[in-house]
Amino acid sequence: MRVVHRYQSEHMNLELSISDDKLKLFAKVVPQPKHAEASEDLFIAELLKVSQDERLERDVVQDIILQLREGKGCEGRRVGKGDPPVMGRDGKIVWLVRRFRQGSSVDSSRELADFYHLGLFENIEAGREVARIYEPTEGSSGVDVLGAVIQPKPGKAFAAKFDKSLEFKPDEQREDYQTLIATISGYAHEESGRVSIRNTLIITGNLDYEMGHIDFIGNVRVGGDVQKGFHIKARGDIEIVGSVLGENQITSEGTITIRGFHQGGEGSILRTRNNYSVHIAQNVTAEVGGSITVLKEARDCSFRASVAVIASQATIMGGTIWCVKGFEGKIIGNVAGVRTIVELRNELEVTAEYRRVEESIKKHEVALAALELHIGPYLQNRKRVPLLAAKFKMKITELLNKYDGVQASLGKLQDAMKQMREAKPMEEGSRINVLGMVYTGVVVNTTSAKFEFFEDKKGPLSLKPPVAEGEWAFVTYEPLQRG
Repeated sequence: MRVVHRYQSEHMNLELSISDDKLKLFAKVVPQPKHAEASEDLFIAELLKVSQDERLERDVVQDIILQLREGKGCEGRRVGKGDPPVMGRDGKIVWLVRRFRQGSSVDSSRELADFYHLGLFENIEAGREVARIYEPTEGSSGVDVLGAVIQPKPGKAFAAKFDKSLEFKPDEQREDYQTLIATISGYAHEESGRVSIRNTLIITGNLDYEMGHIDFIGNVRVGGDVQKGFHIKARGDIEIVGSVLGENQITSEGTITIRGFHQGGEGSILRTRNNYSVHIAQNVTAEVGGSITVLKEARDCSFRASVAVIASQATIMGGTIWCVKGFEGKIIGNVAGVRTIVELRNELEVTAEYRRVEESIKKHEVALAALELHIGPYLQNRKRVPLLAAKFKMKITELLNKYDGVQASLGKLQDAMKQMREAKPMEEGSRINVLGMVYTGVVVNTTSAKFEFFEDKKGPLSLKPPVAEGEWAFVTYEPLQRG
């Protein structure tokens, strides 16, 4: 504190000091012989020599005078105060969407936390408002206890760098902030003063309980493995640097690339509108709108490709392959004669819709078989049903009605399958190529013709499907047209 005024009289000795920020005025009072006659007006007059009337704390002054008249002094009571300035507010960003923060800890306070659906980021469509950037304010001035104006410190602008994935949207109605609009689809990311929308979600390690299932509007890249039971859905491409360890659902509107081992299993499925490439696959069910490329081996897989299946340097053992333009592999089957089926189909037969019809037909057939066991001989001899006791007759009648309904539904499904088979001709120029060896137990099919290898045969060789009701034919080897 700094002393700014002194006064001495027969009533008191007065010393006035101000605080370092000049916002507070303090009084030190020492009683003198005639303290009982101390005047409040005289005391205030001395205060006004350094301060202003509106700055004084009159109730404190009155109390000091009352105490002084009783012979009591004070050692620095506040008798005046200024008005501090309102400092300017710094500019800031206010997010309107949830940002992605990899490695965020899960709220352990939730007793029933679902570690598969963590929702660590939000999908953002292009054109969406994602954030507001608030401008800094100048603040407002204050007045110190001596009456001098105190200038405020203006706020600092929000310091961030924005790339082309974001643009500012003008708003004539608001001057205090600007709105950020996403120019691409993806997720919001903020790091080290850089703000952007990213259309590739990069998971540096494994996809596991730290991230949960992924449902992303753009591309996904997993730097490690996809652990058992975790799913990925992406509008763009999916790349997995490691392996996929089973019971996973992986779907994409782009390409899917698995650089390691892909383990399928019950309940697992891979679907893409584009291409699928894998190093090693086992027990994988894949429905692909483009081509399937196997780099080393596929074992006991169910592949359906709207274009081709390419395994020029790979071995295909067991399972079934359906493709439209053709198949090319190095080795099909194995020395043990494992049954391996390659079929050329039209472009409707390899679709997910055809598979759904197939699965529905199987379920209907299972249901019919179960009903036949319950109905027994009354299925073939319905005339005996009216002769049954009332309660048993009602039960058998209900089962027969249900059987007829399932049978009618099965007929519609079979008609739908037939229509898909006949709607489009098989791809002209399609073929099956074997570059290395085809073993006993390998079967090649169309919907109308079947050829089975009963002895091992060395490649390179090409098999052409029949044009009409003919048979498969060996032809001069030609590389598969993949386009």
